[in-house]
Amino acid sequence: MYKIWKSIFSNGEKERQHALDMLDMENNFLDQATKENAENSEPNLNLATTTDNSDQETAATSSSCCVRKGVITELTGNAGRINNSMSFSRQTAGELFRDLNIGCVVEYLVFQQDEGNFKVIKIHKILEHCWEKPDLKQVQEMLDSLKLEQPTNFNTQLRTILGVITQRLSASIEVNMGYCERIVELDKIAINFIPKKGDEISLECIVQLNDGYVDKQGEILLVKKVSPTRIETNQKCIIERVFEEIAVMDNNAYVLKEDVPTGISLHLGDTVRVDLIECKHSTFTRRAIRLILLEKNFGQVKNQMLTTCSTGKSRAISIEGEDRFVFVGEWKKHNISFKLKNTGRRTFELKRIEIPNKRDAQITLLEPVSERHIEMGTEISLIFEVYTKFIGEVKEHFILHFDNFKVSRFITIIVCETDEDAREAKRRLIASQQLMVSGKTVAQRSRQYAYQVSTNKYSLVKGESVSTKRRFIKTHFAGYDVPDRLLQIVLKTERVQDMLQLLTNQYPYLEELLSYENYAKRFDTLLFLEEIEYMINFRNFDRERAHFQRDGKYLSLHVENLAERRPSLVLGDSVNAINPWVENSVYQGIIHKVLFDRVLLKFNASFQQQYNSEDYRLEFHFSRYGFRKQHYAVNHITDYLGQHFLFPSKVTKRDNPQLDIQFRDDVMHLYDDQLPWFNPQLNSIQKRAIYNILRGESDRIPYVIFGPPGTGKTVTLVETVLQLVYNLPGARVLVGTPSNSSADLITKRIIDSNVLQPGEFVRLVSHNQVEKDLVPPELMNYCATIEIGILDDSHDSIIVTDSGLKLRCPANFLGKHRVTISTCSTLGNFIQMDFPSGHFTHLLIDEAGQCTEPETMVPIALVAQKRSQVILAGDPMQLQAIVSSRHAVEFGLPLSFLERLLQTAPYRRDLQRFPDSSGYNPDVLTKLLYNYRAIPSIMSVYSRLFYDNELIAQISKEDSHEAQLLARLQSPLFNTENTPRTHGAFFHGILGENRQDMDSPSWYNVVEAVEVFKMCCKLYGQNVSPQNIGIMSPYSKQVKVLRTLFIGADMDMPKIGSVEEFQGQERDIMLISTVRSSQDNLQSDARLSLGFVHSSKRMNVAVSRARCLMVIFGNPQLLALDDCWRHLILYCANNNAYIGCELPSNIQSLDEELDKSDVNLADSSD
Repeated sequence: MYKIWKSIFSNGEKERQHALDMLDMENNFLDQATKENAENSEPNLNLATTTDNSDQETAATSSSCCVRKGVITELTGNAGRINNSMSFSRQTAGELFRDLNIGCVVEYLVFQQDEGNFKVIKIHKILEHCWEKPDLKQVQEMLDSLKLEQPTNFNTQLRTILGVITQRLSASIEVNMGYCERIVELDKIAINFIPKKGDEISLECIVQLNDGYVDKQGEILLVKKVSPTRIETNQKCIIERVFEEIAVMDNNAYVLKEDVPTGISLHLGDTVRVDLIECKHSTFTRRAIRLILLEKNFGQVKNQMLTTCSTGKSRAISIEGEDRFVFVGEWKKHNISFKLKNTGRRTFELKRIEIPNKRDAQITLLEPVSERHIEMGTEISLIFEVYTKFIGEVKEHFILHFDNFKVSRFITIIVCETDEDAREAKRRLIASQQLMVSGKTVAQRSRQYAYQVSTNKYSLVKGESVSTKRRFIKTHFAGYDVPDRLLQIVLKTERVQDMLQLLTNQYPYLEELLSYENYAKRFDTLLFLEEIEYMINFRNFDRERAHFQRDGKYLSLHVENLAERRPSLVLGDSVNAINPWVENSVYQGIIHKVLFDRVLLKFNASFQQQYNSEDYRLEFHFSRYGFRKQHYAVNHITDYLGQHFLFPSKVTKRDNPQLDIQFRDDVMHLYDDQLPWFNPQLNSIQKRAIYNILRGESDRIPYVIFGPPGTGKTVTLVETVLQLVYNLPGARVLVGTPSNSSADLITKRIIDSNVLQPGEFVRLVSHNQVEKDLVPPELMNYCATIEIGILDDSHDSIIVTDSGLKLRCPANFLGKHRVTISTCSTLGNFIQMDFPSGHFTHLLIDEAGQCTEPETMVPIALVAQKRSQVILAGDPMQLQAIVSSRHAVEFGLPLSFLERLLQTAPYRRDLQRFPDSSGYNPDVLTKLLYNYRAIPSIMSVYSRLFYDNELIAQISKEDSHEAQLLARLQSPLFNTENTPRTHGAFFHGILGENRQDMDSPSWYNVVEAVEVFKMCCKLYGQNVSPQNIGIMSPYSKQVKVLRTLFIGADMDMPKIGSVEEFQGQERDIMLISTVRSSQDNLQSDARLSLGFVHSSKRMNVAVSRARCLMVIFGNPQLLALDDCWRHLILYCANNNAYIGCELPSNIQSLDEELDKSDVNLADSSD
């Protein structure tokens, strides 16, 4: 019998093919029988024919999940086969495996995920034992007898199961799920992190639904995805211990060496930002899976004389001796000693010396072993034994207990594996000694370190510049170096109050009103303050030890999270490579390309060629070219344009207008000719503004286009450019913007107008835009980069790329265009080119309210002559320029030239004098009033609060697309019966809690975030696309919380951003989270332009982005402290558009203060 069986299963191709044919026939028969049974059987809660209300449940097909009967037809030491077709492992059978024999009839659970093969999940039981091995005929009879057996089909469901990784293998993990353990193969699942032993994870699984269990969960059929149970992102931690393979952080967290970015060595005291996941590993509860180095402590522990008493007696005790020691090898003993000296005026009694955590400590006290009296002026020795237990860096701690106070001391023990490692560690400590900085807080230490770097005097070997050096430059910018005195005040003063006092004492004009006399020196100082902040921020790029890699003609440097860092690295920034063991050995590398995660540099040719992967300490430095342009502008503009331009006190008209045109019935006439409008959609106010600019009657004073949200400011500006070029043959126009996106938009509008040919205008872009591939493809043919100076004979040709982009264009090319569009900063490059006075006749600056005054003066310096004209377009009621330095902010650097002009007499509102032009003198300013963005009920909010209730809605409240969308959404979202159907402004009152994390000053409010998320889900349920929704919050932390909710729910995410990110944008629907629920720090927020309370500009931007629906989430009790918010909440309440918590009494009492006609303004405007 055994020989026959062996011959059947192991020999002969004919028998093997016959067995396979029989297998196919059996499977076809069983599948068909199962299908018929599933169609004809009665409903059963466990069967696939039963439907479940859960949206995650999947009705199983006849063969997806079922229990069958089968025959064991093959068996080895660790596996077997059922019915000749389905393999199973020893683990699948469990304890039953030892009782299995060939011929046994078993009941087993099988699962088919797709059209692929079946998988045996579990053998439930043995139905019939077979103690003797059957022959082929007996096996076939068993198989035939099971053909009529009907499988039991089960539904399946997608569930999340929690577990802990108990073992990590090369291609799999073993997971303990509490009630069972399972091996998960990594190449068959989706996973977004590198799993390690002890990690707490959640498994996304397809499970069998079985009524035999309380939770209906039967066997796990398939693991689809593994992820951490929880991820705490951007947590700030301190490195407390460093070992060979791991570094220990505070809060029971650790990071594996393999998870530390390349080029970063962690040392005691380093400050890092990490993403933490939960784990159970030794005593640790969290593990870092991502790390960014924030601040280096350079491997040293500063001398710390910490005391727990408040009497200051520890100052009478001094401990002399090294605080860091380097040893070689484990399990060796060394003695170290210190001198303890009594510098006080009495005898001190040393009671005992305590070594905390003795079990893990590497130091043991040798002497003194008993109490000691230390006479005044005497000293004793403290001797410890060091027993090197492990390779790495550890901070050891001992405490001296005196009669009524105690003193703590920390020392660093570094244990190295080899002598070479020890020498390297000692060299690193010696080299880093010069970088040790004092200061109690991270901010103070950052300033101290920035000062040391800024004052280092090197013999610098300069790198190769991005642009080839030219023979001649018409105008050279001075260095405008930051004064050392100012550096000392800002970077070396510990207390902020002392710093401000020193600043105002040394530079008294900072507290004075800006005037013609202090104009240059005041802005110079403000720019220096901003530059110092850049110095501090750039120190975050510095590397204690790093090396380069060759990348063609460049040396490449990897920079972790380069795309996310602020400030950004750009072309022209530099890296100083310093060899700390060789004096006067500093090489400068210039950044030539900025890629996703690395920069490409060029050093001096000698260094570039001879470099052989050596390590250097790196210091990053930003290009000062942009700051120098602004310094040049503010120092020369007073001479170019004078007091009348900068500080106008009256309007002086020219003897003759720029263009002698007349304006009748919205049409311009030049003598007998009618001048055409290139954009026929312009309204009468826009046309009047263009007419006033073309006449140009005011002499040497800027013209302002005051453009509230949605009033067509940019459209007006583009038409102005076209009219100037068309009607003034001698006009050569510059168009400046604060950002490249604004410049690109204006260029696209000019192209779409089809008025100017490509050769008549050019979009000037920077080399940085080109190298970062940020130039829109559709604009390439109209773009060019600038070449400063007179070219050598070998560089006398313009390079034209395949896309039409023109590179290295000289003055004789760029100066011929009628219109040049660029950012204000890039236009400043023209200052150094040999253009004659009057070459550029007109300058138009879009979004002028978002430029600082020095930024605005850069392009204005190009048109500083008598017959030039400057036009500023913007909205002074919206956000100002972003300034990094809080001191520069407090002294007024963000204030734009546009906003400052509107505070002067010629630009002030005077309704009595100019009743037909919103109270403004039409010779110097036009305020646009027709709003093309929002329905009346939303527009009236910001019109009434910020624009004198003058805006005129052009979007119909009845039959526009916006009105129809609102009508469809209002009832399903809010269930408000008495709300006017045309009302789109809603307020959701929430009494949440604003919070701050230890490592971030930004606020967040979880309750609000959840409500915003729910509202967005409702909108999705009404078939609203994410592209039509915007979610805004004034705090970056709340933005992160909101994004986390969408990511966690695996839902499409609308645009979620800060107020700054939404300025200039619009959406059909805006959801606004105000966050704050406490009055704490509101004054500080207002001073620093944070949040919404007492920040009208931020509120204005927030409430003016929506077209048809705006929902504000906030605490009415807190927001009511601000007049603007109080009026907005009452406006919603009086239109039955307030939901949520009860209105506070101070809002309800306003009902008499505001009459109904004001509150329901939207209903009367169209």
